Amino acid sequence: MKNPMTKNNYSYIYLLIGFVFLFFFNGRWILPIAAFIAPLFLIRFLRYQKPFIGFLFIVLAGWISNIFIWKGMMPMSGFFYYFLMFMMSLFTALIFLIDRVYSQKFKGIISTFIFPSTYVLMEFIVVSTNPSGSYGTLAHTQMSLPLLQIISVTGIWGVVFIITWTSSTINWLWDYSFQKSKINLALLIYGIPLFSIILFGQVRLFTDIKDETVRIASINITKMDSQHIFNDQPDANNEQINRTFLDNCHIAAMSNAKIVFGIEIMLNMTSDKEGEYLERAKAAAKNDNIYIGLPLLIYPTDNPRARPMNKITWISPRGEILFTYFKAKPTPGEGNYGDGIIKFFDSPYGRISSSICFDMDFPSLISQVNKMNIDIMLVPGNDWQEITPYHTYVASARAIEQGFNMVRAASRGLSASFNYKGQLLSSMNYYNTDDLILYSDLPTKGQKTIYSIIGDYFAWMCIIFLIIISALFIKQKFEK
Repeated sequence: MKNPMTKNNYSYIYLLIGFVFLFFFNGRWILPIAAFIAPLFLIRFLRYQKPFIGFLFIVLAGWISNIFIWKGMMPMSGFFYYFLMFMMSLFTALIFLIDRVYSQKFKGIISTFIFPSTYVLMEFIVVSTNPSGSYGTLAHTQMSLPLLQIISVTGIWGVVFIITWTSSTINWLWDYSFQKSKINLALLIYGIPLFSIILFGQVRLFTDIKDETVRIASINITKMDSQHIFNDQPDANNEQINRTFLDNCHIAAMSNAKIVFGIEIMLNMTSDKEGEYLERAKAAAKNDNIYIGLPLLIYPTDNPRARPMNKITWISPRGEILFTYFKAKPTPGEGNYGDGIIKFFDSPYGRISSSICFDMDFPSLISQVNKMNIDIMLVPGNDWQEITPYHTYVASARAIEQGFNMVRAASRGLSASFNYKGQLLSSMNYYNTDDLILYSDLPTKGQKTIYSIIGDYFAWMCIIFLIIISALFIKQKFEK
């Protein structure tokens, strides 16, 4: 058998292949298959290099590709952008380095678990501590719904594990020149679980949703109006948008919509005018017998220096205020942080809740709903062209995790509705249409998921495995 640690002339070809696929690995030009191929060849490259030298090459390759693939998708520029791209590459390269060092000591098929477990650990740390939440995680590169159903059991960590375990397993087989005995073992240890995951996903997708549906209308704005919702202070254009919103609520009600809401920060006004507008919205809800969600950006008149408040207020068909939710995770420069407490109301169409745009990138925030039995999540959003449709599909992962149906209404982005399996029900791309109202017929019942009950257990299993492997590695070092 050829020594898998022997350096050969092909190693830099493997680096080049991995480097090319890094440009499609994540970010602007995602190809789902590239998430499997890039780490496969980068692992292979590092197998034939001294660990630290190979690590530096991977850091450089990752940094260069990151600069291009995240351009426009990260709301930052200048030195800080290039520094962040470097840090992202550095942490990712550390995963490859750990796998390279540990693979020298552990030769059995158990070694295939090292790379995916380390990747899950790193992503778990990033998602838990990063101001961007799960935005950019490897799980969001995949579009295969049968594979994504595992999110309902393991959260996004299961998808991350499968992608990286595939690369690790192929490299293990490659180390042994794809010997038949090793292939048979891989089919048993890797193949059967993967087949079971895909089978589970197919069965879940093919199981009919027999619940009743409710028509929900989400209202957008014209491209001409879009420039006015970002004013430093509300003006006459904002007042016109505010009036038009209630007119469109009536139009939606005439099309049998029972629930109507708008895109994020659609309704701009000063705090002294909010009360009057709420009364008008209450009257509209009563007259049309609909639920109305008001996506408000309120400028405090008592403190002109204070940031505006980004929130959504829900009004019942009886003209009552049901709850107000403040955006909990604004992007830099946005309105005030809310208390982070998700609220809901009960309706004839199920239990309904809301979060706002970027909030949906944070699994820990949205996990509050796991004890609320939320059926429908309605999400006002505001994106930009470079992150369309990526950001809306990030939100759809929360629907699979927690088992709710969802409508995300996005200005300058993809407005779309999904059921609790992540299946697309309706969509409207701001850049491809002049329509202002998206109608979505959503199931009125969600579904309890395993992940919503037991949370991040799978991620912790990976972390515990890595701790045990590390302890064994250190023990072997000291015994020498």
